[in-house]
Amino acid sequence: MSLKKTIRNHLKQMANSPKAQIKRLASGTAVSIISMLLIFVTSFLEYQWLFYSLVVIASAGIAYAIPGYIGVWVWRMRDLLFKDNPK
Repeated sequence: MSLKKTIRNHLKQMANSPKAQIKRLASGTAVSIISMLLIFVTSFLEYQWLFYSLVVIASAGIAYAIPGYIGVWVWRMRDLLFKDNPK
């Protein structure tokens, strides 16, 4: 199976599970926002280890949320992206 078909099949699978994609997007975004708020609140402490660990957590939350965002977008565009009868 070619890479193009593999990606297309994975995107179809993502488009068929919008609730899972929304849950992934929401949880990744919540983790990122909470860690960013903690960076803001604890900024007066000036602990480098705390800052960098919260930055890593925020980055991981963003990286976790990106496939959810793509899945929601693919779900919204599924009629256009997965037409089986091209003209």
